[in-house]
Amino acid sequence: MKPETFEASIEKGSNKLYLRSSFEVAVRNGAFIKLGSNDVFYKTESAENINIKRKFFADGNKLTIKGNFDYKLFMGDSAQISFEEFEAVNLEKIIDQTGTYKAGEKLYGQGGITSSSNGNVTGEYAEAEVKKVDENGKILELSLTSPGLYISQPENPVEFMNEEGNTVKVETEFDYSSQSSLIERNFSFVESDGKETVITLTYPLPKGVVNGEFIVSKQVISLNKNYDDESFENEMCQITFDYSPVNGIPLLPPNSLDPQTTYNEAVIIIENKLQELDKRLTRMEQMNF
Repeated sequence: MKPETFEASIEKGSNKLYLRSSFEVAVRNGAFIKLGSNDVFYKTESAENINIKRKFFADGNKLTIKGNFDYKLFMGDSAQISFEEFEAVNLEKIIDQTGTYKAGEKLYGQGGITSSSNGNVTGEYAEAEVKKVDENGKILELSLTSPGLYISQPENPVEFMNEEGNTVKVETEFDYSSQSSLIERNFSFVESDGKETVITLTYPLPKGVVNGEFIVSKQVISLNKNYDDESFENEMCQITFDYSPVNGIPLLPPNSLDPQTTYNEAVIIIENKLQELDKRLTRMEQMNF
């Protein structure tokens, strides 16, 4: 198997290598791994897939979370983001109304900030239907026909409007939506002051979202010893376990079914390397004379 390259981050003094969320590589105990521009090869012990789950406060395209996530979350990571959404659950009381209506007429909710994250670009407002009117065309009974979906629910009493522009103000009960939207965003920048981490998204969350929760799924590789060079973030790394990391000499895997082929291939590579060295030594000796 050819060496695999990937982007990752690690902090000095740690043996945990965090891969960018879009990468996942095959890992075997004892595999050779090159970390960034470091010339020292480390070995792997194990690997695991983790989910970093955090609540956030949002301001435009910036998310703030508690804790220091340097070298764990970084540029290029991708997060699945969820946030609170609301829906109308009950029309409690008609407060005021203008104009006249007829049974079966549709009324459309006004105000609030609707959620467009579920695929509906314009959002989804609550809708009601006139069930009963008096002899003067005044509404006696309303029925909720669509709960809508809101990031920020409208203030009570909620105004409903018919196609003629007549309005009805209704005391409306809201609750958390029975369905949760899930959107994906990429990180363009991550910085921490030690207590909080601020994440800049490639583009903002839907209008009205001020808090929520995200999950970043990524692979973490455990090294056989702590990394003792300078910390690095989002640099190219390489892992190999079938060949030696410098000269590409095939390594004999455990319980090999064909050790002779592996051994012969390794001898040929070593012989070629020795032949190259012999030629270089001969040239150097000739130059000295």
